Amino acid sequence: MAEIKLYTIIIYTENKPGILYRIADVFLKRKINIESLTVSEIETSGLSRFTVVVKGNKFAIEKIVKQLYKIVEVTKVIENTDDAIIFRDTALIKIGMKHVEQRREIENFVSLFSAKIVFINEDAMIIEKTGTEEEITSLYTRLKPFGIKEYVRSGRIALIK
Repeated sequence: MAEIKLYTIIIYTENKPGILYRIADVFLKRKINIESLTVSEIETSGLSRFTVVVKGNKFAIEKIVKQLYKIVEVTKVIENTDDAIIFRDTALIKIGMKHVEQRREIENFVSLFSAKIVFINEDAMIIEKTGTEEEITSLYTRLKPFGIKEYVRSGRIALIK
């Protein structure tokens, strides 16, 4: 049986209505869950880039790539495992603050994890962390005892090495 791995599939498309639905439908039909999805316009006018992270075996991913090329608006598809790309996520973590000592302790964690404080007032602070999923999860775990009010993480962005 083929090994299940994490794959990042980069899809370049024409920027047209309905393209997200057609791309998601390819994964749905193959029963492949999308772990992360990021979409943005790119430097070429009228084109978009989808960065899709999925778990699957090589055979299933190759079939998905072939199906994606059947979508008229798709211009290019690149699939990679993590060793072939540079990738990052970004997270924002909002923490309620009760006293000054707590603020200093949180600031130490922020510094230790190469994160940054992007907002602070007497009631809360918002921390931004860019890095791998593991780095973000590690910071989240360390900050959890302080009382996380809100947490949001972006989908993966990636470039081929």
